[in-house]
Amino acid sequence: MTRPLPLPNLAVHAEWNLSALDCLGLSATEMCDLHALLFSHIQGVAIHLEREQHALGASGMSEDEWMDKQAPALGTITGTGRYPTFARMLTTLTEQGYDLLLDDLFELGQRLLLDGLALRISRTARDHDARR
Repeated sequence: MTRPLPLPNLAVHAEWNLSALDCLGLSATEMCDLHALLFSHIQGVAIHLEREQHALGASGMSEDEWMDKQAPALGTITGTGRYPTFARMLTTLTEQGYDLLLDDLFELGQRLLLDGLALRISRTARDHDARR
C-alpha cells in the first residue's frame, strides 16, 4: 500500500476502480484515498481467504473442527467475567449457530463502504447546492 509496485495488473485494477469514482466530482486526493480504502478492504478479505486455505492444508482440520478444539480455551477466557460483551455475543452465536462466511463479510463491507460513499457524495452535493 505505502510502496506500490508499478505492475500492469495493479494499474488495470486502479483504472477500473478510479474510473468508477471519476464521475462523482471528487478531488484527486479523495479519489486516491477511496481507492486505497476499497483496495484495502478487498485485499484484507482476500488475505483471510488465503490464510484459511493454508491453515486447512497445514492442520488437516476444517474451520469448524479447529473452533471446536479451541472451545475450552475460549471458555476459560470468556468465563473470567472480564469480557461480558464478548462472552454474551459468543454465547448467542453458539446458541443460534453461526458461520463466519468471508464472502458474505466481503459483500457486507463493500456495501457499507459504498453506502457511506453515496451518503458523503449526497451531502457534498447538497452543501454545494446550498452555497449557490
